[in-house]
Amino acid sequence: MEWDPTQFFRDDHTPNPFALLILNQPINERAFRVLKRHAKITLCADGGANRFYSMMEAHDRESTDLPDLIIGDLDSITPDTRAHYANLGVRIIEDEDQYSTDFTKCLDYLRAHVGDFISSSSSVSKPEGEEQNEQGGRGSELDVLILGGLGGRVDQAFSQIHHLYSMTQTYSSSTSNQEGTGKIGNLYLISEESITFILRPGVSTIRTPGTNRPGVSPAEQGEDLLEENVGIIPLSGPARITTSGFQWDVVDWRTEIGGQLSTSNHIRSEVVTVESLVPVLFTVELAERLKRTR
Repeated sequence: MEWDPTQFFRDDHTPNPFALLILNQPINERAFRVLKRHAKITLCADGGANRFYSMMEAHDRESTDLPDLIIGDLDSITPDTRAHYANLGVRIIEDEDQYSTDFTKCLDYLRAHVGDFISSSSSVSKPEGEEQNEQGGRGSELDVLILGGLGGRVDQAFSQIHHLYSMTQTYSSSTSNQEGTGKIGNLYLISEESITFILRPGVSTIRTPGTNRPGVSPAEQGEDLLEENVGIIPLSGPARITTSGFQWDVVDWRTEIGGQLSTSNHIRSEVVTVESLVPVLFTVELAERLKRTR
């Protein structure tokens, strides 16, 4: 499987269609400003609307820069934030299902409406029932970029990783919506300093242009997108990985929590590969210009 995590940040590239999902976690504002330019839809998961409002209020844009949707059981959004966005016409969907998280509710909505977002750059403004145009991207897939922190409380950081892992298994690109008009593609977690995703079993090819690497001049590197530091972490038990394109490559190397872990490895190529028989987490550091400021 091929991955291109920098495509969403590159100035010279129109990325695959993607949704921008705001969780109730600190927002990496630098990354948000870049990602918002191409997002087909920006939606907040319940209390994520509070984070979005605070970010925009700091720049006096809380009444002009709006999310497209707010979805959840609405037990975390403040009354003032809810009223503010309701008065400005932002669609707010209350889903009281207590057996799913607000994160899941948002992904369920996206999966049910994938065709709307990948066929039009106007996202949610497209009238219901209007005939869809030709779909672009990888066939008819909508990637999801999740803005959520991994700093702060350790239990919440593990919760984010847990959701990323479980949602990747549930909403993989092999799962289409009921109408067959599109699929949820890849899920990426954008935290304060990194971009993280779950590699599926098999050989994964990851494009890493714009990485700050020793011996590579700025002219050769191009855009400043990534730092060299990566981690490859097994989440569901031991894994055996084979890699290429890193400073320390391995062949059929056993890795597990409590044993050997591949952390703080370094990218040494514009294309790297990871092979594993089980899913593993891949995380790479964002360039300084894309990191959240404290």
